[in-house]
Amino acid sequence: MHLYIIIEILEREFLSKLLIAMESASKGIKVHMGRLKSYIDRDFFVPGIVLIKSITPSPQKINRLIEYKKKKFIITSLDEEVGLVNLDAKMYVKLRYSNKTVNLADKIFTWGKFDYDNLVKNFKKHKNKFVLSGNPRIDFWRKDFKFFYKKKKFIYKDYILFSFNFIKLSKKETEEKLKILKKTNYDKRGYTKTFFKRRLKDMSRMIEEYSKLISALSKENNSTIIVRPHPADKIKNYDFLKKYSNVKVIKKGSISEWIYHAKIVIHSGCTGGLEASVRGRPTISFIPFKSTHSHPYCDKFSIKVKNIKQCLDIIKKIDNNKIKNKKPNLKNFKSRAYNIESFKPGYKIIADELLKLMKIKKFKKSNNDLFLKLRFKVRELRTKILNYKYGNEKFSTFDKKETLQIFEILKEQNPKYHNLSIDFLRKDIIYIKKNS
Repeated sequence: MHLYIIIEILEREFLSKLLIAMESASKGIKVHMGRLKSYIDRDFFVPGIVLIKSITPSPQKINRLIEYKKKKFIITSLDEEVGLVNLDAKMYVKLRYSNKTVNLADKIFTWGKFDYDNLVKNFKKHKNKFVLSGNPRIDFWRKDFKFFYKKKKFIYKDYILFSFNFIKLSKKETEEKLKILKKTNYDKRGYTKTFFKRRLKDMSRMIEEYSKLISALSKENNSTIIVRPHPADKIKNYDFLKKYSNVKVIKKGSISEWIYHAKIVIHSGCTGGLEASVRGRPTISFIPFKSTHSHPYCDKFSIKVKNIKQCLDIIKKIDNNKIKNKKPNLKNFKSRAYNIESFKPGYKIIADELLKLMKIKKFKKSNNDLFLKLRFKVRELRTKILNYKYGNEKFSTFDKKETLQIFEILKEQNPKYHNLSIDFLRKDIIYIKKNS
């Protein structure tokens, strides 16, 4: 029994998908995780369940799903954001799903009742394919996961965290993005060229406004300031902040870890800001102008400010304990994030569903681990000789030391995980299994 978990954005997806991998492996499923798309396409792996990020109805994605079906793979999907934060129910369904892609999928995991009900309403004949599970990213927001942050070594504490959800694109990168939008038919589904250009303009302006805020804050406040760029943004785009001695621009590590150790979080319609406020951190949403780049729902539990002076005043009051941090009322949020307080966390619900699928379709073939490892070693050697680079800004390689540290901490969560092992088949692919 094989499960293939595809990762697109490492820092965003790794922790949640590692939980799914470990729970699945404890049930006897052999799990490969990482940059797997091209190797599944080239038949490196025998058929099994593939867990992908989304089933957007682009021609390329539809063709890939059809190929998976031809190769006898079971297709499952776990969307990474839109089902949680999107206010326009019609639009996100139009952008991310279609009758064709839903028909090709075997199971689709949903964020919460809002997401689940919306998808069932739009694809009634496929109701049984949708699972009310929650996303395991939310599991790390739960009280029962505090052990993870206490065990995990962390360099910084009590800093002011800026969580960015805007990016800076060069002219060349903008042209490439426009080509991708056209190629993937996003323009025909409502995400037009005009909207994209307006969004880019808004993001550029937002970077300018936040730069002014960080500059003013660094001069007024002695606290360490951590700036977390968007996962797709280049860290070098923020080299201009190096002149401020108390400002650090860091992409490494999950946003959940950075939120846990922060004393204040500042954002603009960012999922990281939503997480911070839900988890009880003092959170400020700095909105200097109405922007198309953000998710207004993410500002729901934050203190909202419109200018730099207001923001600096609020920060000072929080620092001096003059503002009491109120616990947010999560009554409505629970319909968005099913597993925030559910009896069973999201990763267990998903792993149980994956096991059911395995039992329905009994796969006869198994990967030859030694041969697979040899093939990857040959490719690694070729990569080294030709001086190829791994991946991209979103996901380069696994940090072996960091990955093993997280793996060992999560093992403590459940005695049945003690018999699990992890193997690095490539710098960007890991293999998790139950020891015989």
